[in-house]
Amino acid sequence: MASSINLILAQRLARRVCRTAQRKCPLVRKCWWESEFLRRRPSILWCVQGKGCNKCAGTGYKGRIALYEVMPMTEELREFVLNGASAAEIRREAVRRGMMTLRQSGLLRLKEGVTSLEEVLRVTAAD
Repeated sequence: MASSINLILAQRLARRVCRTAQRKCPLVRKCWWESEFLRRRPSILWCVQGKGCNKCAGTGYKGRIALYEVMPMTEELREFVLNGASAAEIRREAVRRGMMTLRQSGLLRLKEGVTSLEEVLRVTAAD
């Protein structure tokens, strides 16, 4: 029985901002423009940061969340692989077809108030 790859998954763990110690703060404009994702979603102008408390031992973070990048292996992407495309070309095509990158996943968590911009930038590569 032949098997085939159905999807490729990447995961990074990011620290979760402590709910007890969190505070809302404006995003620094320089960081805000750093990502194409944010440029397309200007409503993300605020984020959360942890100021530190007894529950988080003064770190501002408590717990972790997973950021995911899921690339379903479509027929089009299979053709890219079979034709010897580079990893960068395959990734570019997957993004063009709607794949959410790790950075984009992190920025969604930022918008939800789960983690900080610094944490997203620390654990993900630029798109």
